[in-house]
Amino acid sequence: MRPTRRTFMVLGASALTLGLAGCLGAAPPLTFDLGSAAQIPLRRRSSRVVVITLPKTVQTYDTQRVVVREPGNILSYLPDAQWSDTLPRLVQTRLLQTFEASNFPNIGRPDDQLRVDVTLATELRAFEIDVAGGNLATVTISAKLVDERRGMIFANKEFTASQPAATDPTVQAINGLDGALKSVMEQILQWTAQTA
Repeated sequence: MRPTRRTFMVLGASALTLGLAGCLGAAPPLTFDLGSAAQIPLRRRSSRVVVITLPKTVQTYDTQRVVVREPGNILSYLPDAQWSDTLPRLVQTRLLQTFEASNFPNIGRPDDQLRVDVTLATELRAFEIDVAGGNLATVTISAKLVDERRGMIFANKEFTASQPAATDPTVQAINGLDGALKSVMEQILQWTAQTA
């Protein structure tokens, strides 16, 4: 017996219903935030205006997804977690807040319309849960200080920190990355205060 138009319509409606049920049944990922580092004592060498640019990174980290490095250098994402913003924007904001919390004078973003003396340019080189390397939350940020008046880089350094963190439960992974980031931001803050 050949299928009729009615049969096609019934089958199509059933398939659509099953598809919608599958979509509605999937729980949305939990959204997590990162914190800024607490206030630390600072002695700054100069009063030059410093701006913090948006960190550069590879496409893997330029996302709201939480990256996991598996054996064989395979990169994946935590399926049930996401950041509250894309990672570079979130890191830029928390780094600026870290500087402000320690009363670093003359700090801002490029769009603050400041007369810039020094640019703090950063690059996210690692921001992941490394399950291949012993379940570690690893954050690595490269930083450069650019003298905008002379158009030259006068200091650069790579900062890294790791903390124990498993991917299950998810909150342990997030806490590990949050702690590692705070440690790196404190290092960048102190280095900038001494160098810029």
